[in-house]
Amino acid sequence: MQGSDDKKVPEVLDAAQLVRIESVHRGFLYQHLYTVGCLLLAQKANIDIVMVELDEDIELITEQERIYVQVKTRSKPIIPSEISGALERFDDLRKEHAEGRRKGNASFVFVANQSPSVMLQKTIDNNKLPADVLFVCPQSTTKTSPALPPAWESLTDAAAWCIAQAEELNFSLLSPDSLIWKLAGLAQLAATGSTADKQHSFHIKDLPDLFEQLIVQLQDFPTPPAYYRPQKQEPSLTSDDRVRILCGLSGAGKTAWAAQAALHSTQLCAYYDTGDLPGPALASTLVRELAAKFATTNRDGLRKILLPGASGYEALKTFDTFVEQQGLTLLLVLDNAHRIPVENLRDVLNATKNISFVLLCQPHENVRELEAITGLQRQTLLGWDIDTVAEAVDELGGFSTAQGYEQLRVYTGGLPLYVQSAAKIAVTEYKGNVDKLCAELQQQENSVETAQEVILSRVYQGFDKLVQDSLALFSLADVGLSRDEVSELLVDSLKITTRRAAAIIKKMRATGTVEVFGNQTLKVHDAVRVLGLQHLELMDPVLENNALKALKEMLVVSLHQNRDTSRFALLTQIYIKLNDIMTLIDLSGDELFYEMGINVDILSSLERALITDTLEPIDKFWALDGIVFSEIKEGHTENITQRFEAMEVLLAEHEFGYREQTAYAMKRILFSAGNGDAHEVKRLVEQVSTKFPNAEHERIFDYNHAIALWKLKKYNKADLLCLKVIEGYYDLLGIRSQDVMGKNSDVLWTIINRPENVQEYLKHLADALDLYATNREAWGKPTPFARIHSIKFYNMVGAGNSMVRVGQDLVDQFIDMKDFEGAREVMEQHVLPVVNAAGLVGKLVQVRSHYAVILALGGHHEDAAAEMRRLDPYFEGLTGEQRQEVENQSNYIAYLSYNALKLAAKKSFGSVGRNEPCPCSSGLKYKKCHGA
Repeated sequence: MQGSDDKKVPEVLDAAQLVRIESVHRGFLYQHLYTVGCLLLAQKANIDIVMVELDEDIELITEQERIYVQVKTRSKPIIPSEISGALERFDDLRKEHAEGRRKGNASFVFVANQSPSVMLQKTIDNNKLPADVLFVCPQSTTKTSPALPPAWESLTDAAAWCIAQAEELNFSLLSPDSLIWKLAGLAQLAATGSTADKQHSFHIKDLPDLFEQLIVQLQDFPTPPAYYRPQKQEPSLTSDDRVRILCGLSGAGKTAWAAQAALHSTQLCAYYDTGDLPGPALASTLVRELAAKFATTNRDGLRKILLPGASGYEALKTFDTFVEQQGLTLLLVLDNAHRIPVENLRDVLNATKNISFVLLCQPHENVRELEAITGLQRQTLLGWDIDTVAEAVDELGGFSTAQGYEQLRVYTGGLPLYVQSAAKIAVTEYKGNVDKLCAELQQQENSVETAQEVILSRVYQGFDKLVQDSLALFSLADVGLSRDEVSELLVDSLKITTRRAAAIIKKMRATGTVEVFGNQTLKVHDAVRVLGLQHLELMDPVLENNALKALKEMLVVSLHQNRDTSRFALLTQIYIKLNDIMTLIDLSGDELFYEMGINVDILSSLERALITDTLEPIDKFWALDGIVFSEIKEGHTENITQRFEAMEVLLAEHEFGYREQTAYAMKRILFSAGNGDAHEVKRLVEQVSTKFPNAEHERIFDYNHAIALWKLKKYNKADLLCLKVIEGYYDLLGIRSQDVMGKNSDVLWTIINRPENVQEYLKHLADALDLYATNREAWGKPTPFARIHSIKFYNMVGAGNSMVRVGQDLVDQFIDMKDFEGAREVMEQHVLPVVNAAGLVGKLVQVRSHYAVILALGGHHEDAAAEMRRLDPYFEGLTGEQRQEVENQSNYIAYLSYNALKLAAKKSFGSVGRNEPCPCSSGLKYKKCHGA
């Protein structure tokens, strides 16, 4: 059925909760960095002890005094009620000191990232705060204790100040930024009471040893990138598992991940690159390196570990005992561990109990053997997501559409080195245009090799010929296949036995280039598929043809058994490669393919077939019908007239039946309605409406007639016709509209009738409900439930494109009703997840900028602005119309934010004089700042 004209989200269940969580953690991190600042100043200021999270956030103790620090981080000026509770606590603490239960003089400090509100400032100016209480903010000029860092406006300022202080320490081997993040982690650990003494305290006399310890942890780790971009769902460096394997292709970012994670780990960490170290030398080399680092303060312990004549494994066991006796927990990262023979690696692991290991490996037979012997299972890094790819390309000076960024992500597997290499080539060879680079990469026409091709070609050429050929054939599938399906593909392509195929699958998995998902679904790694398809060009074309036919049959069978829409796109590409024009003509009228955004490839094939003039007249007609169907749906009508003329010639010259005549009439009706030709619409309707062979054909025609009436603004007639169609489909499914209320798609599936064409009926019902809602809205009688029900039925057939379109229409309906929470709920629960799950990259920017507007309308101005900033790298790849839309939305968000600030100022500070300084800390007079 043809419908009305087509008009990201944080991946969390509750985005509002995410905002709250982020705010809480910003506050805690600010406090931990302030603690770090106190530690860095402590020795110069003669502080004896720094305590965290006891009576107050931070307490600085000497023999003569005790300073209690309360840290406040807010997005607005601090109002009196926000410090009232702390002032009451200060009274109690003051009594403790006055009555001698606590030593020294007490003083109290509020440290805030925001200035005080007008009312609080008046309290301060009038000396109404107790004499021993000080309020410090970034704008303060009051002199404070030398033990206190300044108040900072942001976390960036906090980190910069702490790094500057750390640079003055006499530890040349220690990176200042490494030190402050390590100290921040230790401050957090102390705040939890999880330190060995559980005292929440740092004794300043112990700081030199602490700094030395941190040097040991950090000096050997490679330096991570200046700006590290996390990968998807990155694992933590520390874990309850004593031994872990992190396996990935060269360029996957394993070493950078370990180095970055070590910066923020509170655990003792050490790094060693095994490189080309001989396996038997591993134990002795490790113990020598570790003992030199960790036993420097215990010479006797060092002598015992390095006893003359002791084997490497004996010495390692002794060192392991030393670690236990010192109460240490040590994490050792071994890079390139796949190069070590498994027996030597196993002996090292078995010689220790108190050392944890992270083994960084490339895909190798040794890794598979280690897994088999130890029962361990490798972890992998999942690469960058599309936003991170876009950000990295943008930083290097490239640009792209959202589709181009996604193509680059898929081509490279999102692996950092490969993304950056491709981006640099785009900048130097393609004037920054990533889309052009990707188009050539897809056709294997790029003139400059990427790092990916150089590195992986070497890996690929190392496989034996049969594995190379098998990986190439398997690379034809860009979706996961079950083990049995891979076996069937190899058997039918290579004409081998099932047993031989099983052996090849084992060999392919051993290379580490085949990913394994949940229920034993296998897929060639995206970054390696490129090499596989290149190798395919060198193979006998008969083998590729065999593989394509085998894949086609396999996918058709699986789609009948389980309607997995993720496989439709692959099946379509196979039909195109096999030049199966008859099937493509059938698909051109199947709306599910339009839902997945893959109709462009089909239409290009049909256009080529029409030019060659090899089609039978009936097939030529339906090829034209499919093209016209798409062009009307997409609004590309420049060639429609000549298409109709060609269809008219075919109808006149051949005795086609009812289907062809009605299909032509319905396309003409929609086209005429779009041009406002009501007379032609009426003529065509009267011509066809007496020829319906059954009720289903009548429903389809009525639906298209209703679209025409809606376009002609005959809303009342369109309304009645929509209801007729909707009721007809409800009858077929055995339900009524009230049965849909309050039920999700999975529940609806259990209560409906399921005739043979149930998927088609569900899609048609959803289309009719959508049209009904659109028509009613145009008529001034909105019906939100019609759209909600439409989304449910689209969901049942996996019609992602329509779900997103109707969801956005529903969002706008909620906005019109000023129900911004409802709009946000629809966007977060029904639109954004579909864009992600269905891979509708073409809608990514439009939907997420729409979402940012909803956030701003709901009062979440900072989150709205942050979402728009995340879309910055996509901006240059937008068309002029798209760019204007996003600019308008950005301006609207800024306008809403300004008005909210203005309103808040008027509500909170209505008594402020027009010529007084504005309380929002802008530095302007109130009348200037807010136009009061």
